[in-house]
Amino acid sequence: MTNKKIVLVTGASSGFGQLTAQKLAAVGYWVFGTSRKSHPASVDRVIFLPSSR
Repeated sequence: MTNKKIVLVTGASSGFGQLTAQKLAAVGYWVFGTSRKSHPASVDRVIFLPSSR
């Protein structure tokens, strides 16, 4: 069994949320991010989830 490190970061498009998402991705986590803004393109190990707006 593989233990995948997965985390959800709210507000991942800017500020502390973005920093947190980047740092977690850099140490091996798969990061799913949300944002009130239109979501940016997903980048290495950071995947943005579509908003319900």
